[in-house]
Amino acid sequence: MSVPLFRSLIDLGTASVKALVVELRGGKVHLWGRGQAPLEGGYGPDGEIVDREAVAAACDAALSAAEEMTPGTFGHKIVPDESLWSVPAWFCRTQALTLQQRRPQPARGIVQREWQALEARLERLVAGWDGAPVDVVSIAQVDGNTVTDVLGLRGEALALQAFVALADADALAALGALAAALELDPPGFTSQARAAAAGLGSDGLLLDLGRWGTAVVVVRRGKPAGAAWAPLGGQSFYRTLSNSVGLKPSQLSGYCQAYAEGWLPPHARAAADAALDDPVGRWLDLVAARLADLAAKEPLPHQVFLAGGASLLPAVLQGVRRYDWLYRLPWSRHPEVQLWQATVAGTLIDHTGGGWGPGDLVRLGLARLARHQG
Repeated sequence: MSVPLFRSLIDLGTASVKALVVELRGGKVHLWGRGQAPLEGGYGPDGEIVDREAVAAACDAALSAAEEMTPGTFGHKIVPDESLWSVPAWFCRTQALTLQQRRPQPARGIVQREWQALEARLERLVAGWDGAPVDVVSIAQVDGNTVTDVLGLRGEALALQAFVALADADALAALGALAAALELDPPGFTSQARAAAAGLGSDGLLLDLGRWGTAVVVVRRGKPAGAAWAPLGGQSFYRTLSNSVGLKPSQLSGYCQAYAEGWLPPHARAAADAALDDPVGRWLDLVAARLADLAAKEPLPHQVFLAGGASLLPAVLQGVRRYDWLYRLPWSRHPEVQLWQATVAGTLIDHTGGGWGPGDLVRLGLARLARHQG
């Protein structure tokens, strides 16, 4: 009989902190609590944590909200000591590479030492890079075909494709200090890119539009194959709308909701679309520049998914669909753009009764990853 393990999952975003309380039992993830808290002024212009108390307070509020839900869903309060954190994209540097090995006797089955030799090469490479490894995600290929287990297979070329996310040691130490301040055990870490890929659950190109920036993630075979950070996000759209309409700060949220849900009169909707035309265009140019680097070795997957709260603004989806992607970047097929919608089934059992909105991509991915790291 498996022993249940409870864990807190923390998505540390630019404008809010989102948390889940989960139980890992019998190969499944049971979701018992969820919480969210706003975060203002915690980061500096370069993404560094400049107000640790503000970030800690937001984490504590999100965790407390998730824990306070558990008496009603589980039967008594759950306060996990273990935690898994997504390391924000602006903290990470990513690298995608392929290591190859030509086999002199392709008719013989691959043995363990051949694969271990490639893994050792990757380990030595990563050890020589500047930064602490957060994720090392590898995929095996034999003669260009992706396989789950190379042992015993025959072929001439053995390859290891890897996605590596590294973070500055000081950034990870700051997150560790946050966990200690919250009286949590030393935390586990995964990159925002890996969590986002797990949240997508299929192959595609992810544009996760946050408040202050956009995580760009190429997902192949359900795993991150490339990632970049574009330092422009939804805040520029919100500011533009506020200035163009003359809104007070207290009015902005309601106005954006009305715009996103189609409640604005036609003339007001047209004015909002026109106001966002230029900032959305600048954002897309920046995203395309990041994608040009990621598409240097292999055409991009044609399914494009928009996530993040600002993705609900109609002008954003319209702009992405109108953009001349086909002529700027190489694609596997003609690109198709859609809003990300969560698919929750199988090994994740949600007892909270809540839905999964466009800002929950990383939080859902953390829940899926927790099963493999429990």
